[in-house]
Amino acid sequence: MEKELDDELKELEITALNEKAENAVAIAVAATAATGAVPLPFADAPLLIGEQVTLMATICGIYGIDVGKDGLKMLATTALGAGGATIVGKTVATNLLKLIPGAGTVVGGMISAGTAGVITLAMGKAFIEVCKAVRLGKLSESDLISAKGASMMKEQFKNQMQKK
Repeated sequence: MEKELDDELKELEITALNEKAENAVAIAVAATAATGAVPLPFADAPLLIGEQVTLMATICGIYGIDVGKDGLKMLATTALGAGGATIVGKTVATNLLKLIPGAGTVVGGMISAGTAGVITLAMGKAFIEVCKAVRLGKLSESDLISAKGASMMKEQFKNQMQKK
């Protein structure tokens, strides 16, 4: 009986954490979409990565996990690397469109905003799954920044990108 109560409490806690984390992801998606819409070619990339790492730090704070700034950067680049050529191709193509004055700038900005939002959404949802695994004891905090954590992040990111 006591174990069942503990399990129910843990499930309620995880649900509350997930809701907070989902809200943080929604805010970050809006922010990165706005950054991606900036009409200056290639100016948004460093800002987007910074915003995505900040999102991951926020999610860590929500789940009470401390992996440090370097760990977050490693996990973010791991996730982005999982998207590989697709992400790089879309980014380069939309930034080249931004070079065309007028309509190219507008269209490139719109596509870039959409791409930034989708990537941030996938990264945020993937990281929520990874943090949830830590919170549930399926992955240790130290595993998070090891090959095991990087592999889980990569897999979750790929799964999220396939849903988009």
